Amino acid sequence: MSHKKIFGAIRSQENQFISLQEDPKLSSGPSEERELRTKYPFANVFLEFPTTGDSAVFPAYLKSLQDTFTPSFSPISVFGRQDDIPVYQSTKRAISFSLAMPAYNEQHAIDIMRDINTIVKNLYPSYVRTETNKTRIINSPPLIRVKFANLICDYTNPTRGLLGYINGGINITHGIDTNGIFIVEDDAGGTVYAKSYELSFSFSVLHEETPGFDPETGGFIDSEQFPYALQGDTLPFNAQQSDGIFDAVDAAVELVTDSLSSANAIGNRARKIGSLITDLVK
Repeated sequence: MSHKKIFGAIRSQENQFISLQEDPKLSSGPSEERELRTKYPFANVFLEFPTTGDSAVFPAYLKSLQDTFTPSFSPISVFGRQDDIPVYQSTKRAISFSLAMPAYNEQHAIDIMRDINTIVKNLYPSYVRTETNKTRIINSPPLIRVKFANLICDYTNPTRGLLGYINGGINITHGIDTNGIFIVEDDAGGTVYAKSYELSFSFSVLHEETPGFDPETGGFIDSEQFPYALQGDTLPFNAQQSDGIFDAVDAAVELVTDSLSSANAIGNRARKIGSLITDLVK
């Protein structure tokens, strides 16, 4: 399957993506929060998943935010030299944060749980079926794009989030012991929702551009406002917030091309094995 087919479904659903100003949970939250988030939509925490086109948005009740940059060097020992020669390899970036999600009523708790389900489901990859229809081959990894104001954003386009992948686990804390639960009765018996949730995870950033210095100009490539956008940036946060999904599609296509090539090769092998098994069964 080509990457055009894989992401064609994403593009076909462009009009279904929620924007920062259209969080459905606003209708079930308090009026004060709705007024604040409508006035300052850029301050929401926005999560989206380029592989599937799913997205979720939350008010910025951040309990912690940690940004880590890790340059790595490969030391080479040379005879007669006391110190190793450091050969630069790369600079990795990882972001960790913890987000509190209070539920104000039963419907609000249901909406939060639905978003949590969306996030967890998108920790898994997408698959294609082989010709035997019994074997699935991974064709796209689970990627994520995160946007939060000027602190988590693409430095070349601050209205867009950072693309990356979850590195480690996502921790979901149900605040049952501290804030209690909602019990919603229905024909099937009933369901239980916590009155508060806490979501925490860390993700590794995939650099879509080439950050670094230009020796001719002496400046930083593409933008001096790296990694955080500063006041006075030419791109207004309030005017037009980007979900990033359209750019994410192209970026994800580029990032998974190698994976697709490998998947096709594996798929061919799987089909051969499947044929052998079928012949043996016959």
